Amino acid sequence: MTYKEKSKHFIENEKQFQLGMIPTEQSNPVTKNLSADIMKDTKLGVKTILAADLKISEVVAAAMKTKEYKKLVKDLVRVMEEGKKFVLSSVGASGRMAETLGYMWRKFWSDFGKVLPKYHDEANKLIKSGMDFMTGGDRALVQSVENYEDYISFGRRQTVEANLEKGDILLVLAECSLSSSTVGSALQGDDMGISTYYFYTNPREILTEHLERARLVFARKNINFINLYVGNMAVAGSTRMQSASVQLLAVGSALECAIDKFLSDKLTEDEFDALGVERLKMLQYPKEYSKVLKNLNKDKAVAGLAEMIDYETRIYQAKGLVTYTTHEYLVDIMTDTTERQPTFTLPPFKKFKDKTDRLSWAYIKDPLYNSTVAWQHVFRRPVKGLDWTKEDYLEMKASQDIIDNPPLVGSEQVFEYNIGKEDDPSRYSRATSSLLLVDINGTSSTNPKVLEYFNKEKGKYSESKVLRMGNIPKGKVAKDEIKVSVKLPHTYLDLLSHMMVKVGFNLISTGTMAKMGRVWGNWMIQVFPTNKKLIDRSTRIIANLANIPYKQANEEFFYTVENRPKGEEYKESYVVETLKRLGFDPYKQR
Repeated sequence: MTYKEKSKHFIENEKQFQLGMIPTEQSNPVTKNLSADIMKDTKLGVKTILAADLKISEVVAAAMKTKEYKKLVKDLVRVMEEGKKFVLSSVGASGRMAETLGYMWRKFWSDFGKVLPKYHDEANKLIKSGMDFMTGGDRALVQSVENYEDYISFGRRQTVEANLEKGDILLVLAECSLSSSTVGSALQGDDMGISTYYFYTNPREILTEHLERARLVFARKNINFINLYVGNMAVAGSTRMQSASVQLLAVGSALECAIDKFLSDKLTEDEFDALGVERLKMLQYPKEYSKVLKNLNKDKAVAGLAEMIDYETRIYQAKGLVTYTTHEYLVDIMTDTTERQPTFTLPPFKKFKDKTDRLSWAYIKDPLYNSTVAWQHVFRRPVKGLDWTKEDYLEMKASQDIIDNPPLVGSEQVFEYNIGKEDDPSRYSRATSSLLLVDINGTSSTNPKVLEYFNKEKGKYSESKVLRMGNIPKGKVAKDEIKVSVKLPHTYLDLLSHMMVKVGFNLISTGTMAKMGRVWGNWMIQVFPTNKKLIDRSTRIIANLANIPYKQANEEFFYTVENRPKGEEYKESYVVETLKRLGFDPYKQR
């Protein structure tokens, strides 16, 4: 089809993906001056971004008081007692939260069995009681899988393949409740008679008024719905931020409360003392998260976050590369670096054998293990890809493009990304390159092998630095350090630490991109359209900033896409190119 025909088809036939009425797709008045604020003063920009998180605690506290949330905690306890399992299902940013939560669960029980050998066998069973999957399979953790979230049938298929049985429960993190695949997952779980929980972050009445797929899921009487509507995102449409954060806090708190109830009559005081955890009551979790935000807003923490933003900005402006190295929080930081690609039109992670010069601006390396073992520590379960055939896609009524060229999303694809300690000359191939050690709660200073790797490898890069966050021990681990001190409780899953890392890295990456001009106001003008939702978002940004009708903006968008030379998809976003062609240059409007 020509660009005009493609535009006409989208306007007339994809109305369910035209989402301008949805709050999470709209501009947040709190951050409307983000780009101007951060250009004026990086610390002011940090505070602007943090202001959008203030509602998260009250939203989670309200959810905790509902019968559905209390039922969830009881269901999770029952699963542990009966030897059943819970499965986390989601897509995109929330899908990466689902995989992070699964990792946190399995790591806790693995460590539990080591601290209390008496429970070793039971702990091994409980490790397997918490499972997870995201739309597109595990490869989607490192690179978005184009268009998969647009299919209800795909979500249904992955739910079937999760092998849920009677007595199991399904937790669907519905992101902003706009993705068809999560609807499919919830519908399939309900059809199978599985106790299903659906977490949503947009107003139910708006969703059901405008979206047929929302009406399908909310019509189900047996699904347990948990409302986590937290308002508009800090950057319009960027649900990797507040939408994913509120789900991480809500679901993580439920898991920790269930663990506490399960263990309360099993462990002695000495055994609890050996675990060394702070046992929080349910409503303490949102209060503790409020304290995290309060600490992040303190002058020293704001100065540290601003210093980190300015540091990365300088590296990227010099066409340089940043390589993070960490072990304990590998999945958390990988999540943020992956999400920068569709949000800001950055090159995705590169497979190790790919000899092109297109390199991800930020990457991640495990300092302890080679890649095949490092990946085991990312998931703490077998890697799960999608080994679907052409016939499978035909049966699921996928687009002809997918049927003709099935994406490479099998299990083996994950291992083509070198995230281990093996030497990767591409990461220091440019004149400016940085090896950046991420030290959370002093974990690097307690593991000599981490510091050994960092000190050995940093000479290959033009510069190096250590980012220290959380409970920072006294003393230094390196000459050049950036500190973001936040007092955090050590709980079963270390939920508040994971919340801090998520919010902190979202803030650093968003602030850096805004500082570089890749955000205008609070619009993500460098969005990369990997699905229909993002085509709509691109169109609305063009219409808003160029002050033209939606239909015209969509046609102009497709014109740009169809006329872009092959292989130049990451040169500049289609949105910015279209705006410039229409006479609105975001970089000259500042």
